[in-house]
Amino acid sequence: MKKRFVSILFISCIFSQSVIDTLSVTIYPEYYYQGIMVEYKFDTDSSNQHQFILPTEIDSVLYLVSNNDELFEEVLKIEDQPIASIERDGEHKIYLFLNRYSQVPGPRDFSYKFESLSDVKTLMIAFQLPFASEEFIASVNDINLEEIRDQNGLNFLQGLINNYQSNKPINLSLSYFNPHGLTSIQYSANISADNSTSPSSMITSREKFINYPFLTWEPMLIFLILTLILVFLYEISNRTKSN
Repeated sequence: MKKRFVSILFISCIFSQSVIDTLSVTIYPEYYYQGIMVEYKFDTDSSNQHQFILPTEIDSVLYLVSNNDELFEEVLKIEDQPIASIERDGEHKIYLFLNRYSQVPGPRDFSYKFESLSDVKTLMIAFQLPFASEEFIASVNDINLEEIRDQNGLNFLQGLINNYQSNKPINLSLSYFNPHGLTSIQYSANISADNSTSPSSMITSREKFINYPFLTWEPMLIFLILTLILVFLYEISNRTKSN
């Protein structure tokens, strides 16, 4: 009787286990947040609920659900280590903010352990390359990472894991040198401001005025021809009067 109860419990756990079709885990180092931001993105319906194990040091968690024109937003308070998905249809995005850096140039190091209590058919892990970063190195267990570019022109190192099993931690790490101490958005804004105010990009009043070479001699030639015509007509009129 006891063995039968254990087997029934085991089978019920298997069938009740939720599965995510595609989950993307993207790490944004110093993008617009002065630290590390981790994004979980997946699609689900309200019948399934997924859970993720979170690291201990987190500034805050932002949860977004978009479904057509509807947008649901909530800032979650983390009381326990796991975080459960919100029972809403649509595209789910969970933003974790952690590892805050100071605005000084220097080396950056980050390590992160990903754990999900749900199986994932296709797990996509990516690192966004900070603007003007140097010696960027990222690793995900023994997975090969390839550099890609999205439609917004951002560069990523991305790897794929098929048939991820729950409760199997994945170690993610990155290191790079930040030569300016700014986020990517701040760096991009400064570059745009420098280009717009640089002397080479400013147009002077002399450059706005277009000099055509014929404007100097052509009016003089026309004036000379008109003068000759007037003199010729004047001579003809004098001859007519004298006759």
